[in-house]
Amino acid sequence: MILPLDSDLDPVVNRGFWEQVSRDVEMQKDEVAHCKDEPWYWLVNYVYTVQRDEFADKATVSRFPADEYLRYVLNQCFIEPKLAIDKSRQMRMTWLMMAYELYNAQFNENELICVQTKKQQDADEELVKRAHVMWKHQPDWLRPQCRRSFCRMDFPSHNSLILGIPNGGDQIRSHNPSRMFIDETGFLEGDFDECRIAALACAQDIKLVSSASMGQWSDFLEVN
Repeated sequence: MILPLDSDLDPVVNRGFWEQVSRDVEMQKDEVAHCKDEPWYWLVNYVYTVQRDEFADKATVSRFPADEYLRYVLNQCFIEPKLAIDKSRQMRMTWLMMAYELYNAQFNENELICVQTKKQQDADEELVKRAHVMWKHQPDWLRPQCRRSFCRMDFPSHNSLILGIPNGGDQIRSHNPSRMFIDETGFLEGDFDECRIAALACAQDIKLVSSASMGQWSDFLEVN
């Protein structure tokens, strides 16, 4: 694998190349392999997000931003199996973490990826939905088959699953995920330690992200 910090920061795939690949099956196979081997290349060339501006009537669809700090964080995701990020708002960390989990579900086999936040509805709307948006805006030849339902994205060809779950350590234990992403961990109503300990017992890859918050999240950051 080519780690993100060893990749070109900016996208290199232009419209002409995109159209050429769309007509050439062998080029498509090469690009799929390239994307699997170089996740930052995949992210900034073929992944799109939806942004809603409070001052605009419509949402805008655009390529994933090629920002240096996002490349650095994605690099850390691949070299640090257990990673905690204390963020300010509007940094696209949730988008980045869901892109990381989409990459794992799309290119790896037998992954059970649980993405958790305070409420199940939020897990679907704020987490699984973002992964689905990024999946569906890829070219047809790049995205694998996916079945989307409430709080689920199934990838049958890879036997992989992204599953949205609500707050609670019992939610994690009942699914026994291989990978775990907990969003806004500082706002889990005092259950952060329970969720973290449950995740440590089963998941080999754990990502924690939260805006600043007092309580268990703050205490955890100070100790670690």
